[in-house]
Amino acid sequence: MADLAAGQPSLQVGRSSPLTSEAFPPLIHPGSVSLSKDNSIKPKLPNVPMVLPSDQLEKTENFAAVLKNLNQSSQYKKRVDPIPVKKVEYHDGIPRISWTDEEVERMNIIETLQYAVIGKFSNGWPELEDLRLAIPTQCNVKGECTIGLIRNRHVLIRMENQEDLVNMMSKSLYYIKAKDGYSYRMRPLIYDAKFKVDEETTQAMAWISFPNLKPTFFVKESIFSLASAIGKPIKLDLATINKTRPCCARVKIQVDLLSDLPKSIEVEVLNETSKVSRIETVKIQYDFIPKYCKHCKVQGHDDKECRTFHPELRKATNDEIEKTEQVTQQGDSNKAKEHTEVQWRKGVKKH
Repeated sequence: MADLAAGQPSLQVGRSSPLTSEAFPPLIHPGSVSLSKDNSIKPKLPNVPMVLPSDQLEKTENFAAVLKNLNQSSQYKKRVDPIPVKKVEYHDGIPRISWTDEEVERMNIIETLQYAVIGKFSNGWPELEDLRLAIPTQCNVKGECTIGLIRNRHVLIRMENQEDLVNMMSKSLYYIKAKDGYSYRMRPLIYDAKFKVDEETTQAMAWISFPNLKPTFFVKESIFSLASAIGKPIKLDLATINKTRPCCARVKIQVDLLSDLPKSIEVEVLNETSKVSRIETVKIQYDFIPKYCKHCKVQGHDDKECRTFHPELRKATNDEIEKTEQVTQQGDSNKAKEHTEVQWRKGVKKH
């Protein structure tokens, strides 16, 4: 056995080694691992098991795809409680199942319908496969999009995020160009559980403004609280977010077209020490609110402008069209005379 260097003690039986854990403690963060009695390292892993479904592990190509599928499946279904099985009740001998509005809203979330849109075609529609290719591209849908035929002339467009819903509802009419070369008119309508084929929804999106709101109240939660008095707040505009327009706050809301729209809202500020409060009135401006006809059950006109409910309006409209056509024809005739006269004068000058 080779001799040790001078001054180095030799290791003998029964004699403790200087290289012990007391002399040289492990260089490991105490919060990440723990040492057992035999000084073996036991890492402290987070107690959050991640179980991946076997069918997803087989079908997906990479780990990122697995995570994406997990996020999409859990984004909606794990946020709400499961729907209970209901008992059948009988009313006058007819079976009935009763649900609450809260349960129906949970069903919408489970079925990924909270960001769904009904595409209504007025005069014909292309093949469903053409729509599945054309709508996401022409309507600028960035996320996942599922399209299916729900009723005659109506397609259901399921989207996974609110941004796509807001972008699609920003236009009142789309011309969907199909492979046959034709463009088909499609109107987007917000989907809700009250959907009927012969009635358009009363829900719509609109921008509202608070022109005299003080910049102190430009906090998102403050503006959303004010907007909730009119409808469901969706998002702020960029100028309000970037604080570049302190004279006016603007927010997009989902509103019921049959509800009474207030013209102002009161803001109360309470001093908790003196128990004295001050109240300020904030005006509400509506950029554009679509009209809704209670008689026709469609968006675009109200009861006063309904030509079905008021036939005299149809006659007046036809009279105006005839007058317009007469004026147009008279104008064309005058233009023809002027053109003939100009040509005649040119001919005289040539001679």
